[in-house]
Amino acid sequence: MIITILATIVALGVLVTVHEFGHYWVAKRCGVRVLRFSVGFGRALYTWKDQSGTEFCVAAIPLGGYVKMLDGREQTLSEEERTEAFDQKTVGQRFAIVAAGPGINFIFAAIVYAFISMIGVQTPVPVAGELPGETATKTRLPAEVVSFDGRPMESWERISIAMVDVIGDQNTVQIGLRPLDSSIVNTVTMPVPDDLITDESPMVAFGVRPWSPPIDAKLARVIPGGAGEAAGLSVGDRVTAVNGEPVADWSAFVAVIKGAYGLSTDLTVERAGQTQTLAVVPETREGPNGPYGFLGVAPVVKPLPPELIRTVQEKPVKALWVGVERTIEMSWLTIESIGKMISGALSPENLSGPLTIARVAGDSASSGWYAYLSFLAYLSVSLGVLNLLPIPVLDGGHLVFFAVEWLRGKPVSEQVQMQGIRIGMALLMGLMFFAFYNDLMRL
Repeated sequence: MIITILATIVALGVLVTVHEFGHYWVAKRCGVRVLRFSVGFGRALYTWKDQSGTEFCVAAIPLGGYVKMLDGREQTLSEEERTEAFDQKTVGQRFAIVAAGPGINFIFAAIVYAFISMIGVQTPVPVAGELPGETATKTRLPAEVVSFDGRPMESWERISIAMVDVIGDQNTVQIGLRPLDSSIVNTVTMPVPDDLITDESPMVAFGVRPWSPPIDAKLARVIPGGAGEAAGLSVGDRVTAVNGEPVADWSAFVAVIKGAYGLSTDLTVERAGQTQTLAVVPETREGPNGPYGFLGVAPVVKPLPPELIRTVQEKPVKALWVGVERTIEMSWLTIESIGKMISGALSPENLSGPLTIARVAGDSASSGWYAYLSFLAYLSVSLGVLNLLPIPVLDGGHLVFFAVEWLRGKPVSEQVQMQGIRIGMALLMGLMFFAFYNDLMRL
């Protein structure tokens, strides 16, 4: 919980500061007087002023921020003040100031992706151990996934992103598979699912299971308070049979336990050279495909052989280009996902709110620096895209008003803007409540 809270505060604090700094920096370049730069809402926890009189503030609720500028629509201005007021600047300057917030989110994401690419990361070679029915018969498994939809693939992360990209757009997709015992790449066709169930992995939806060397059914961990501990299982136990039927490895053991939810099950285990039988009742849990059994135990996992580990690293110049490419890719994926939710190709239940963001922040921070930085970059991309939506209240809505003003040669009336803001606020609050409801349903 502490890791989750800290990871969430750091992520939101960094991204809000970056976003608002974009507005602040361009506003100062355009000669606008900035009255306050606030990270967070509500009661001020800490404030200070710079030489120009701008008040910097850290507030109690870290769910956003704002830059308050001198504006003639909010107060009466002297002639001297009018030269520094936001509303007195040209349409182009106001457009640049508002667009700078989302813009710097994309720049920040590109820098983070470039940094990750330059530092490098070790990732498992994407080897498929299971494919959907007809596809599996067209190649020997296990096989490395070398391409997906005509694009070269280097990791399961890239494949998962590509999978989401094609859902709702096409019925089938071509993938390149190279069996581990061959150098020949087979191009086969795989069906594309119609939808992605909430919290379901894209690979599960496609019927793809990563391959790994067989894992012995020997316990490395027994979760306190779980069904396994209640049955008397201990670290070091090796499960040899379930209900009298031998189990070859950990996967076979898990497959049986998943189907035995709520049922008394006899486990034959080897412990300190002795064999004994323990009765266990797997806990019933709900998953995307229905209930399944859960014991609360984990196996002794051997590291992958060196030939199945790949180091992904680029030189600085190439890393910068990779950062830009990745930012464009994730931006387009976010836009596509929004469109697919509207069209029904993706379930609206995939829309996430603050609780899911906090959970993912905590999980990624626990997984290491690479996962957390990747999460931070993608969240920055999402913040940039969402702020550019043409909804009044958001930056995108203001940009629409400025575009109309530029075309008409005069500003949109205050009445129309206020009406648009009311509609935008209602729409935004509705989306927030729906996202929060989805978060609660996931819990």
